[in-house]
Amino acid sequence: MKVAILVGSNRRYSVSRKVAHWLAPILQMKGLDAEVLDLAEINLPWLDEPELPALGMYQVEATKTWSSMIQEFDALVIVFPQYNWGYPAVLKNALDTLYQEWQGMPVATVAIGSHGGFQGELALSLVLQGLKMKRLSVNLKLTMKPDEISREAEKAATAAFLAPYLDQVDLLARDLKAEGGVE
Repeated sequence: MKVAILVGSNRRYSVSRKVAHWLAPILQMKGLDAEVLDLAEINLPWLDEPELPALGMYQVEATKTWSSMIQEFDALVIVFPQYNWGYPAVLKNALDTLYQEWQGMPVATVAIGSHGGFQGELALSLVLQGLKMKRLSVNLKLTMKPDEISREAEKAATAAFLAPYLDQVDLLARDLKAEGGVE
C-alpha cells in the first residue's frame, strides 16, 4: 500500500515537516510504502482553474501534475498544525484544487496544537467529509507548544520528543494496512 504523508504547512520551519519525516520511516518499517509530500515544495498556485475541480477538466499544468501525483497513492495521512482553531490555507488550497482524486481515498490526520489540535481537526474533518474521503478510525492529535521542538532539532531529538506517540502510530499503521488489505 502506497501512503502519501502530506505536510499541511508551507512554513520554512514547520513542525509538521519534522513530524512527517519522523512518521514516514516508521510506517515503512511497518510494511507500508510511505512518502512525504511537502506543500512548500509542491507550491501549488492558489486555486485558479477556470472550471470547477469536480468536473476534472484541469487546464493549469500545476493542477495536472498535482492530480497525477495524488493518483499514485492508495491512502493519505495529513500532518498539519492548528491555526486559530482551523488549519493552514495552503492545505485547504491543496485539497480544493482536486476533487475526484480524493473520493473514496482512505485518509488519516495528524493534528498538531497546544491542546492536540482538536479544533483544527474538527474543521478539517468537515472538508474531508465534503470531498467524500474515507476517514480512518485512527487520527493522531499531538499536543505540543510552539517551539517545543526547536527549529534546529535533529531527527533524534524530534524522535525522542514524539516517542510517546509511537503506540498511536502503530495503531495508524494497522488501520492503513487493514484498509489496503495488507497483512
